[in-house]
Amino acid sequence: MAEQKNRWNWEVSGFEPRRSLATADGDEQQRRVISPHVRRFSISSSVASSKPGLVSKLHRLKDKVKLAKEDYLELRQEASDLQEYSNAKLDRVTRYLGVLAEKSRKLDQVALESEARISPLIGEKRRLFNELVTARGNIKVFCRARPLFEDEGHSVVEFPDESSIRINTGDDAFSNPRKDFEFDRVYGPHVGQAELFTDVQPFVQSALDGYNVAMFAYGQTRSGKTYTMEGSSHERGLYARCFEELFDLANSDSTSASRFNFYVTVFELYNEKVRDLLAESEISSQKIQMGSAEFSIELEGLKVDNPLDFSRVLKAAIQCRGNDASKFNVSHLIVSIHVHYNNMITGENLHSKLSLVDLAGTEGLITEEDSGERVTDLLHVMKSLSALGDVLSALTTKKEDIPYGNSVLTRILADSLGGSSKTLMILNICPNAANLSETMASLNFCARARNSVLSLGNRDTIKKWKDTANDARKEVYEKEREIHDLKQELLGLKQALKDANDQCVLLFNEVQKAWKVSVTLQSDLKSENIMLSDKHKIEKEQNAQLRNQVAQLLHLEQEQKIEIQQRDSTIQGLQAKIQSLESQLNEANRSSEARSLIGTEQPGVSPNSKATSDDLDSSSVTKKLEEELRKRDALIERLHEENEKLFDRLTEKASLSASPQVIVIFCFPYG
Repeated sequence: MAEQKNRWNWEVSGFEPRRSLATADGDEQQRRVISPHVRRFSISSSVASSKPGLVSKLHRLKDKVKLAKEDYLELRQEASDLQEYSNAKLDRVTRYLGVLAEKSRKLDQVALESEARISPLIGEKRRLFNELVTARGNIKVFCRARPLFEDEGHSVVEFPDESSIRINTGDDAFSNPRKDFEFDRVYGPHVGQAELFTDVQPFVQSALDGYNVAMFAYGQTRSGKTYTMEGSSHERGLYARCFEELFDLANSDSTSASRFNFYVTVFELYNEKVRDLLAESEISSQKIQMGSAEFSIELEGLKVDNPLDFSRVLKAAIQCRGNDASKFNVSHLIVSIHVHYNNMITGENLHSKLSLVDLAGTEGLITEEDSGERVTDLLHVMKSLSALGDVLSALTTKKEDIPYGNSVLTRILADSLGGSSKTLMILNICPNAANLSETMASLNFCARARNSVLSLGNRDTIKKWKDTANDARKEVYEKEREIHDLKQELLGLKQALKDANDQCVLLFNEVQKAWKVSVTLQSDLKSENIMLSDKHKIEKEQNAQLRNQVAQLLHLEQEQKIEIQQRDSTIQGLQAKIQSLESQLNEANRSSEARSLIGTEQPGVSPNSKATSDDLDSSSVTKKLEEELRKRDALIERLHEENEKLFDRLTEKASLSASPQVIVIFCFPYG
């Protein structure tokens, strides 16, 4: 028992051989309970627990990359299919556009051929129409009587027929106090502006056909000249009606190869001086020359494209004229519409003009009450009107010398008086008795200008010319019907061409839409491809980082395994050394016991000597054991220091690798 109490316990806690995990766990719990003096060291980076999470994350990333690649391939295939469809449709549309272009070219060729066929007919129509208008001469005179006012009494004018007017002079000195005048057309007070324009319309047609036309409103003041030309708010005058007719005729005669342009000039002639009423206009204009080669003036010409523009320009010119009524009575207002026609097929260029002239009043009586300025104005009016009458009379009598130079008015309008030009004089008279003298003077002036004397011979001549005019009218009607048929055919061709162009536009729009969709899809696919590439790159970088972390963790695990193996080998060496010490101690005990037994058996050996020898042996063994224990303590201290260093190193590595930790515990008792 004493020996058992005095014996050392060589079992060192923490230096047992490695056993299975189950027994190790049980012993671990026992060490935690039995050994109060135990130090625990934590080593980071639990590779075993972190491996499954990394692997699952890698699998998820691979699955995402695989799905992204599949989506990319599907989108690429869809884009390729759409591109093929767009190319096929574009080829189809291109071929169809080629067919339509060929058809359009043929239609253009047919239209040009139709234009070429129509052009001679239009020329023939113009020639026949001009012969019809000039059947009774290039100068026509119409007479128009205005209605009576309430305070003017009875009328002295009668209208036997549409071509003659009868004036009751009331002079009983003659056997027949009634005097007859014959004109090309006579209108009573009941005739409105529309019926008057019906007879004026052929002159407008002549202006559009390329002939210069001049229309004069002649008569005394308050006879209806300005009303005939300007009209009123509810009934338009010749200014507006003539331009509207020109505009409508130009639209009906215009083709794809021909075009009409209109320019307007407005000026006032007062005391033989010209005042351009459009010079101060803010609208862009061009300079237009009026007159003959010997005398011409330069005016501002404004381009008008529709009747509304014409009305606006005319209103501005009349406002610029002012509000002095006394000046209006002694000045002439000339509104000219310049017609420019161009035919690209025949190369025909025509320039003509329609001049609408509101003449000054014809009352030429000068009284003592008139001032010097008034007398000068009246003298200038009488001079210009007399010069106009002389020119018209010389033209009707076919004189060789035409006195254009007697006034500024006739010099400016020289190209519209005589030659192939047409002249229309609209005589306006007052039907009351108070103005009889002025009415007779105006009638005599226009009769002289027309050079007409009522006689039976003239009636026969008129009948002959009427028959000629009827024949020409029939021929013109046939030509017009033929031209109408050709125009209808041309309109059909134009409509077919328009339909083909509309189909081209629709197909082009459809191609543009398909192309825009294709471009949009390609852009979307490109952006999607870029996004997937970026995502794949990011995932690849993350995968590389994870691989690096796994490699670091595996390397750390390998280092830890090596260190643990080294500790295990050290512990095994210490345990073997302890076992050898224990075996030596046992052998020493057995040898001491054997010697003690031998000493007791030998004679002469006293018990004291035996005890002394035993004590010596025990002390030597004790010294050896103490020396071994000191060595063991030194070794344990050294192991503690190395373990501390290892712990610090592993802790530093664990802090660098952000991964879960595993706890490895080394337990050493304090001596």
